[in-house]
Amino acid sequence: MTADRIRRYLMGVGAMFGLFVLEQIAETPSALPGLARWTSVPVQITFGVITTILSVLVFWALWRVYKNGLANREPRYFDQQPTRGHKWAMFGLMLLALVGLIVAESFVHSQPSQNQHAIEQMFRTTPWLTVYFGVFGAPILEELIFRGLFFNYFFMKLDKPWVKVLGVIVNGLLFAQLHTNLWTPDAWVYFVMGAILAITYVQTKDIRFDIGIHFANNAFSMLTMFL
Repeated sequence: MTADRIRRYLMGVGAMFGLFVLEQIAETPSALPGLARWTSVPVQITFGVITTILSVLVFWALWRVYKNGLANREPRYFDQQPTRGHKWAMFGLMLLALVGLIVAESFVHSQPSQNQHAIEQMFRTTPWLTVYFGVFGAPILEELIFRGLFFNYFFMKLDKPWVKVLGVIVNGLLFAQLHTNLWTPDAWVYFVMGAILAITYVQTKDIRFDIGIHFANNAFSMLTMFL
C-alpha cells in the first residue's frame, strides 16, 4: 500500500468522522423541541431556522470535501460515466427495490430500533419540524457523507466488479451500524437500505440519485406516521 493511498484513507476517515459530527450538531436543533416537548409554533420555527442555517454551513463544507475527493479520482472514473438513460433506469430499479424492502419489512414484526423510536417520539410532539429535517435535510447531508465521501476516499477503482461488491457490503454494514446495532433483529433493514443507496451511487456515479432514493424512503416513513 502506497503512502499516497494511506494518506487518502486517513483523510477519508477524518473527513467522514468530522463531518458526521457536524451533521449531528446541525440536526440537534430540530430534535430538541420534540425531546423537550416544546410544542409552540414560534419555538419550532426558531429551531427550524437554526437547523437550516447549520445545515447549509455543513452542506457547504461537505460539498467542498466531496468535490475535492472527485477531483483526485483516477481519469478512468470520468471516462466511464453512465448515460442519462442508464442513470434513470437504475434510479427506477432501486426505487422498486426500496418498495420491495418496505413490503418485506411489513411482514417481519420486530421491535423498532432506538433510532426509529426516537424519531417517532419527536414526531408525536413536533411533527412538522421532524419532517422538515428528516425528509429534506438528512438525505442530502447523509448521502454526501456515507456515499459520496465513502466511495471517493475508500473505494476508488469502481471499474472492478469485486471492488463494487465489497464497497456495497461494507457501506451497508456501516450504514446499519450507525442506525442500530448490527446484532439486533432489525439490522437487516438498515443494511439493505444502505446497500440500495450504495448500489445507486456506484452505478450512476451521481449523488443526486442517491439523495432522491433517500428522500423517497424518508418521505414514505414520515407519511406512515401521519396515517
